[in-house]
Amino acid sequence: MKKETPAPFQKRILLSILLPVLAVGIVICLVSTTLITAPIFDDIQARIDSELKHASNMALQICENHLNYLLDLRLEDDREMNNALKIEAAKEIKAITSRFKGIQMMVVSGDGRVLEASEALAEAKPHLSLVKQKLDDIRNLSFWGNPVRTHYLYFPFWDWYVVGYIHEKDYQAPLVMARRIIYTGTFGVLAAIWLVLLVVVRNLISTPLRRLANATRKVADGDFSLLSTSRKDEIGQVVDTFNTMVGGLERKNREVSDLIGALKESEKRYRDIFNGASEGILVAEVATKRFRYANPAICRMLGYPAATLTAMHVQDIHPKEDLPRILANFGQQARGNGKSMVSDIPCTCRDGSVIFVDIKATPVVFDGVGCNLGFFTDVTARRAASAERKELENRLHRSEKMEAIGLLAGGVAHDLNNILSGLVSYPELLLMDLPEESPLHGPIRTIENSGKRAAAIVQDLLTLARRGVAVSQVTNLNRIVTDYLQSPEHEKLKTYHPNAVIDVDLEDSLLDIKGSPIHLSKTVMNLVSNAAEATDPAKGVITLSTRNQYVDRPIRGYDEVKEGDYAVLTVTDDGIGIAAEDLKRVFEPFYSKKVMGRSGTGLGMAVVWGTVKDHNGYIDVVSIQNRGSTFELYFPVTHEIRMADAETRLVKDFAGNGQTILVVDDIPDQREIATRILTRLGYAVESAASGEAAIEYMQSGGADLLILDMIMDPGMDGLDTYRQILKFHPNQKAIIASGFSENDRVREAQRLGARQYVKKPYTLESIGMAVKTELNSG
Repeated sequence: MKKETPAPFQKRILLSILLPVLAVGIVICLVSTTLITAPIFDDIQARIDSELKHASNMALQICENHLNYLLDLRLEDDREMNNALKIEAAKEIKAITSRFKGIQMMVVSGDGRVLEASEALAEAKPHLSLVKQKLDDIRNLSFWGNPVRTHYLYFPFWDWYVVGYIHEKDYQAPLVMARRIIYTGTFGVLAAIWLVLLVVVRNLISTPLRRLANATRKVADGDFSLLSTSRKDEIGQVVDTFNTMVGGLERKNREVSDLIGALKESEKRYRDIFNGASEGILVAEVATKRFRYANPAICRMLGYPAATLTAMHVQDIHPKEDLPRILANFGQQARGNGKSMVSDIPCTCRDGSVIFVDIKATPVVFDGVGCNLGFFTDVTARRAASAERKELENRLHRSEKMEAIGLLAGGVAHDLNNILSGLVSYPELLLMDLPEESPLHGPIRTIENSGKRAAAIVQDLLTLARRGVAVSQVTNLNRIVTDYLQSPEHEKLKTYHPNAVIDVDLEDSLLDIKGSPIHLSKTVMNLVSNAAEATDPAKGVITLSTRNQYVDRPIRGYDEVKEGDYAVLTVTDDGIGIAAEDLKRVFEPFYSKKVMGRSGTGLGMAVVWGTVKDHNGYIDVVSIQNRGSTFELYFPVTHEIRMADAETRLVKDFAGNGQTILVVDDIPDQREIATRILTRLGYAVESAASGEAAIEYMQSGGADLLILDMIMDPGMDGLDTYRQILKFHPNQKAIIASGFSENDRVREAQRLGARQYVKKPYTLESIGMAVKTELNSG
């Protein structure tokens, strides 16, 4: 026999409890309305009508009593007495209203005028139209627009109506009150029944269900406590079922907890590996190419936070021009049919810089999505080191080649000097013995001139061999340039290039160098000649300029310019330029694109190279085809004569009075130069090789003035050093020195109090004036 399925529990409650209560309530309301309300209302209306009749009868009785009084006294014809009794009777009728709640009284004359009323009337002299009959029924009338229930009687002796009435609202008030009392009582009974039902449901159903709900929440929080109950009804069955479920959940929870613990341990190991890896790791979806995961190493490498990086795509971190190749490699690696590692891939960092990486990738699946797991190794430093090594090898190769050529040239020049001695000396002796008209005079003079030209070539070879340059004389590049521009060689050049324009921009306070004026002049001549050959014959422009430059960091160009003070000679033209493949050989002897024999010997630029190297200088070359070339020659400066001259001219103007000056510079030569100048000016000078050393010195003592180098690597620069010193010497005076132009950090130092700024290289005048001005400032 098939077991009958019971109705749902809530439905059973509805059918067995709520519906019967609702039915009882409806029955009570119907009974109260039909059996109680109507009789009560009728009784109330009868009582009010009875009181209304009684009031009017009382009024009529008052009138009759006063009439009898007159008749007894035989004064019915006394007009005065009659009027007095009327007034007294009207007042007594008016006072009747105080005995009945809501009932009002009026005395109305036969012509309808109201003689007296118990309430204020709307009109000054109201009129009513009444029937001159004695009527016993109660009528519903309207007095001046107000509905009333009235009973009036006629008193013929005085031609009066005595009217008792009650306003409709006052008439209905007891009925309304009765209705409210009945309905309130009825609904009070229903409310009491519902309250009892609520208590029963709460105790028998809601409380157990709430316990079940609380126990369920505890289960969600990990508390698997069982519920106790002695009930055998449906609630008891639910509790038993709940306890069975909780027992099963507790067992499953232990199993899941063990599994989660193992998973967390495994996840922690892999997370530690992922986050602790020194290589950058990125996981990118194959379909969308969006990054899903990024480890800290790749975030540091590219400069992006992890949250930002995981919102980006593969194409966002590579230069656009390299994207086709990179995306092709990405697709091949995702399919597993390409190289697992690709090298030298450019990546764009957050700050706009580009680094190069090797990427080893393998296809993986994360959360059901095909991805590429890529390991990024930064090889930027390796590439830079490789490029630098290659550049150094090229420079060494050039240097070795030039040395080898120099050795060869030196040997050739030595032998040629011996051979040319006869060619130069004997023609002079022969010409002294020959008469002027001798036909041999011309040929011998030709031999002499050829010998001298050959001797000049030998001298160039000696320069190339670096055997003929005596770097001992203190000179100035401005003087070298000026003397060349006034020389016969330059005048001869102008005859070959009459349309060439030469602009000259020489720094007035150019520092001296130590060298050979003859070789320096020939260097200028060769550079100008080379520039003139390269420019447009019709409108070529050649610019010669000089400047002082302090190199704080090495300049890596054609040559590597070391740190130090330099006098720089620059020769620029707007000519055809030098091709990239020719630029690296431009200083080789006899390597020329010109017509050999018509545009020089082929040794001009080689002589420039040899001369600069003999002066311990450096060369930088920049050339762009069809736009021109620029040759910059860096010569180390000397302070020997300049200091002696300056001491004679300027010591009086800039002399100190023994004030203490601390010179802070990371370059020993710069500290030595500043110390020598300031000592000669009469100052007590101390020096520090770093910002940290300067702070330590100032903490234990003090100085009247600081001279701070702006750039000091590694360590604190001049601005940060000054900031730290100001913390314990708030009014410390200082001067900022730098080999570069003023920048934001220099201006910040000046804002803090270091008002004077000295540009390197130092001169006695520049540093002396700055020190004097700063010490004398308020």
